[in-house]
Amino acid sequence: MIRQENFPFQIDRPTFVKVPFTAAGKAWQRGDHFPWKELAVDGNKVRILYNQRTLMHDSTKEVGMKVGDGLEALDSDGLSGLVDTINKKVKDNCPTTREYDLKRCRKSRLADKQRGMIRSWRRNNGDLENC
Repeated sequence: MIRQENFPFQIDRPTFVKVPFTAAGKAWQRGDHFPWKELAVDGNKVRILYNQRTLMHDSTKEVGMKVGDGLEALDSDGLSGLVDTINKKVKDNCPTTREYDLKRCRKSRLADKQRGMIRSWRRNNGDLENC
C-alpha cells in the first residue's frame, strides 16, 4: 500500500502547510494554502520544504480550489476571444507577417481542440502572451 506522504513533490499541485513556519512576512499555520508560485518562491526551495515534511499536498483541500489554467471554464466564445487577444499581442510583437503566421495561435470551432491548441501555443510561445 502506498502512503500519501511518500508521493514526490508535484509542481502542478497546490501545497499546504504541515508544520507552521514564517515566510514572506507571514506566519503560516497548519492547513494554510502556501501559494509559492504567486510569492515567487524558488521551486527547489519548496521541494526542500516538501521533502522535510514542512509542506504537503492534500487532495481533500484541493477539491474546492481552482487548479489549472482555467480553460475548462471557458466556452467556445470565451476561447475565441482569448485567441483573438493572444493573436493581437503576437501581431504587435512580430515585425513581419511571416513571423506572425508562424507564431500565432491557431483557431478551431471545437472547444476541446481549441483548448489543446492554446495549451500547445502557451508551451511553445507563452512568453509572447505577457508582453
